[in-house]
Amino acid sequence: MADGTPRAPVAFQAAAADRLYIIDARNRVERRVLLDWVHATAGDLGGDQAPQWVSLSIADGDHALDLDTLEARLADAAGRQVVPLRVAWRIPHFERERALKFRHLIFGDPRQPGSLRAQLILWRDRRRAQILVGEAATGDVLRDRFLAQTGGGDGAEGGSEFAAFVARQAGLALDVAERGIRGTRYKVPRFVADSLRTSPKFRAALADLAQQLGRPVADLYREARPLMKEVIATPGALFLDLRARLDRMMFGGYAPEMEVDAAELTKLRSVLREHPTCILFTHKTYIDGATPSRLAYENDLPMLHSFGGANLDFAVMGQFFRRSGMIFIRRSFQDQPVYKLVLRHYIAWLLAKRFPLSWAFEGTRSRLGKLMPPKYGLMKYVLDAAHATGTGDVHFVPFVTSFDLIRDVEEYAAEQTGRSKKPESLSWFLGYMKSLRAPSGRIRIDIGEPVVIDRAPGPDDRRALERIAFSVAVEANRVTPLTVTSLLCLILLGTAPRGVTEGEMRVTIDRVKAWARERDIRLSRELESGDDAALAATLDTLVASGLLTRFAAGSETVYSIEPAHHPMASYYRNIIAHHFLDRAMIELALFELRDADSRDATEAFWAKVDRLRDLFKFEFFYPRRDAHRAALEAELARIDPAWARRLASGDRGVAQLIRRCQPLVGHAILLPFAEAYSVVAGLLARAAPGDAVDERALLDAALVEGRQAWLLRRISSEAAIGKLLFANGLSLMRHRGLAETATPDGLRARRALLVELRGLANVMESMRLATLALADRLSPQGG
Repeated sequence: MADGTPRAPVAFQAAAADRLYIIDARNRVERRVLLDWVHATAGDLGGDQAPQWVSLSIADGDHALDLDTLEARLADAAGRQVVPLRVAWRIPHFERERALKFRHLIFGDPRQPGSLRAQLILWRDRRRAQILVGEAATGDVLRDRFLAQTGGGDGAEGGSEFAAFVARQAGLALDVAERGIRGTRYKVPRFVADSLRTSPKFRAALADLAQQLGRPVADLYREARPLMKEVIATPGALFLDLRARLDRMMFGGYAPEMEVDAAELTKLRSVLREHPTCILFTHKTYIDGATPSRLAYENDLPMLHSFGGANLDFAVMGQFFRRSGMIFIRRSFQDQPVYKLVLRHYIAWLLAKRFPLSWAFEGTRSRLGKLMPPKYGLMKYVLDAAHATGTGDVHFVPFVTSFDLIRDVEEYAAEQTGRSKKPESLSWFLGYMKSLRAPSGRIRIDIGEPVVIDRAPGPDDRRALERIAFSVAVEANRVTPLTVTSLLCLILLGTAPRGVTEGEMRVTIDRVKAWARERDIRLSRELESGDDAALAATLDTLVASGLLTRFAAGSETVYSIEPAHHPMASYYRNIIAHHFLDRAMIELALFELRDADSRDATEAFWAKVDRLRDLFKFEFFYPRRDAHRAALEAELARIDPAWARRLASGDRGVAQLIRRCQPLVGHAILLPFAEAYSVVAGLLARAAPGDAVDERALLDAALVEGRQAWLLRRISSEAAIGKLLFANGLSLMRHRGLAETATPDGLRARRALLVELRGLANVMESMRLATLALADRLSPQGG
């Protein structure tokens, strides 16, 4: 019998007397089918030569098995081959289509029929009952394995511990055999509670905890049993199929096939097979958590265990989530040491057995489109579990889902501009599901290089945890592709309020594509291929959704974004903003130097870049300062190999560098942040000495002030009005010590920052005008 690795089935060469068959039968019909097979295989033997067998309904969890007969049979089976058997019920065409029918929900999983249903199947087509033979092992081998894996059990129940172990091994061997005909997607953990309870590491940890708490070990065992039932997910094939069907329903408005690179998928398959793995997905919508599980199911990868709050563990939905692989975790358990120990060892067990985990490493959905700072909670649980149990070689795999359209973005834009969010309810859920049926374009999957942790850091090593999370975020940003939607929003926000003609749009797209290829930035399939029909289809989808406006009545087709939709468009623009950040900083620093009237601008240029890095540190992930400097120099070299000489030559060289930066993107990337920050700085600059900063009141006031500034065109777009933008502006003020109780010196410093931010906004407005002037020169009508 196997411990999880598939091997060739047993060769039936030994005499029947040298075999002990463990028959995994759920009912009398299955038992009869298996016994008929045993007797047909063994021949017409009787007496001492008759086949020896034990019938069990092997199940997971705390299901009690009658092990007396097995215990007795094993007592004199040291050299005997123990052979596990099971019936696999085949469903015509199901393995190909995996299409559940309504009757399956009523009568249960057709792969696990009851007695009556099984008999009806046999009458119609006996070939549907396929005999599975698991890998055999001798009693001696099983005994050695038992001692190695459990240390001999706790000794309290005599031979029943060994009998239970043999039953579990039989179940695992049969699971391996069954996956050979059903697929790896149905690989699910079995006998988890029993495996934990008999694990020497778990028993030792529980004994240590008992000593620390001054409580008997038996009390902790009793406390741990219901906690295992609470924490451990119990996925099954029927519920995995149901979840897959729900996934397909949720993605009904998107193209049927998700785009994924075949080589990346092959590598992911290898990682999942060979290493403890956690898939960490970026979180932009309610439904992107389903894309990893959908990808796994549709490509016959092992199912993923996800995490959910214990508040979701209710009634029917809680059962559905648990049976489809969700692990429910309490919100807080710092003062619950037994719960913490059970969770830690359960996670470590899943990792060690190559059952992958999956969660959103940002914690919550990004309301701005940019990658949010990582949340450390779940990653810390996993690393603490790996550290406590000595589990090494953990692979954290960044997983990025790109959607042409995201139905949540309108909600995000409303939230950020101060409009109240609709409460989540059944009617809200049904409305949301209905909205997902609207045409929404394509879905693309990008899988980053794993961040490999050879040895997990200790639970108090906060810096190591932050470095790991930062590495995942940087890799997720690296593999985020440019899509038609994000690129068009970048272009159109950069020229707004002017639109662009279709010809201008295509020229600009081609220039950005060339720029991206030179920097090894990923492109979506329609951008990479240059397929005009695919581009036109995406444009039609974006126009139909209202995100873009198309005017086709004139001599040229013109595309634009309505001002009211700028906050939505900025979301898609922000998804790819990090790719253009270095370029934006370079452009902005050059424009600031344009009228500086200096002979050697090199030192001033790098000082301005450092200042920009500090200003926007709460919006973007930066590499270390020396690595960032090297990246900026590489970008400058791509713009102009003679950049250093031109900077050193002063005004003339700066002007030449600016001309080589076309088309400009800096204003489209950074202007909303500078304008939003200026709103916060303006409010704080108008405070009276002695005024304290009330964060909530300040952010509410900033929404009002931002709206006024937009109406007066002191800010260029509603995209600069947002609670998160204002909150990050306040974080910058705090970082600079400008959010304390107002003092005369503090007020002067606030006003100085306000002047700086408005100056930056003015510089970026000149960049926008330069972009418009270039567009007009390139336009046929511009002459």
